Amino acid sequence: MSRSQVLTIYRKEMLDTIRDRRTLISMIAVPLLAIPLLLLVMSRFVSSTEKQAGDEALTIAVRGAGRLPGLLNALTAAGFRLTSRDDLKAAIDKKEIAAGVEPVELPGAAGIEVRVYSDLTRRSSDVADGRIHAALAAFKENSLKRKLAALGQPDSVINPFTVKSVNLAPEKKMAGMFWGGMMGYCVVLLMFTGGMYPAIDMTAGEKERRTLEVVLSSPASRHAIILGKVLAATTAVLVTAVLAMLSLIVSFRFVDFGKQAGKAATGVPLDATNIALVFVALVPMAVLAASMMVAIALLAKSFKEAQSYLTPLIMASIFPLLVGMLPGLQLTPALALIPLFNVSQLIKEIFLGDYGGLAFAITMASNIFYACVAFLAAVRVFSKESVLFRT
Repeated sequence: MSRSQVLTIYRKEMLDTIRDRRTLISMIAVPLLAIPLLLLVMSRFVSSTEKQAGDEALTIAVRGAGRLPGLLNALTAAGFRLTSRDDLKAAIDKKEIAAGVEPVELPGAAGIEVRVYSDLTRRSSDVADGRIHAALAAFKENSLKRKLAALGQPDSVINPFTVKSVNLAPEKKMAGMFWGGMMGYCVVLLMFTGGMYPAIDMTAGEKERRTLEVVLSSPASRHAIILGKVLAATTAVLVTAVLAMLSLIVSFRFVDFGKQAGKAATGVPLDATNIALVFVALVPMAVLAASMMVAIALLAKSFKEAQSYLTPLIMASIFPLLVGMLPGLQLTPALALIPLFNVSQLIKEIFLGDYGGLAFAITMASNIFYACVAFLAAVRVFSKESVLFRT
């Protein structure tokens, strides 16, 4: 196997990849256009939904307000639009009101219990529930202060101290948590979807076009051919990864996702070290993804059949990537052996600045090993005549 043969096959596959419309859509158009469009639509939808829910949450009903003097004034002062309903549950079910409030006299000398009725499956009802509890807490505190004032006692009797939460994590680290989870999931998943069509086109696609026989009859050895194909598929996967990262960064900088998400987007730690580490971590995963897809697609005899073979692989990759997004997980040496999860978690920890040298080394070593195994599997499949000339 000579280097010139590998490069010739590589150039041929890359040229075919660039000429194929489906490949360009999955590799370039999806990361560059679909992600910004999806995020834009999502942000508009979230903003519209939150605004509508906030407005609907102000309409509530109160029943039996006479049992607790001052209740109506407290809720009105909190900005609620009050109405009267005999059946609070039915009104909430019919979405006539967001929530209901009812003071109930408890038996004996237990006093008054204010019951708040809501449907937490509805966003507006959930918002109303939280606002009502805040209004009732303020109403209770003001009532106690008035009684203490009448007795000549200071407010400190009921409020001897205050509690303040102090987040010690800097904004850069908070942004790293946000970006690390997003990058680890979206980029790695798009690596599989972006590399699927190139892998299919250079395997099952060539079978369907009857051009594989021409390639096999060339002076290039079988090993040179499969290596050139895997390198071309790896290039497509890496191009998709880079474009996906750039698209996410640009999209989150210009799409409004609210105050907190805006802070995370502008505070992303994109220094040269982090970018280099993420790229290094993605290279073995790119080889692994390309080799697996080429090996599986070789088993198919048509483009459509190859799609049906590779779709379960992409679906199976979602779960470990989702687990890698969960907060609180630490990339231990044992967890660093789990493919897909390890690179997703490693990317998150790189952005957080918490990655350990041992976990990084084990992740890289294990993914390089998995990539080698996948490449050898592709070589083995490509060496079988029954697979190459399957009809």
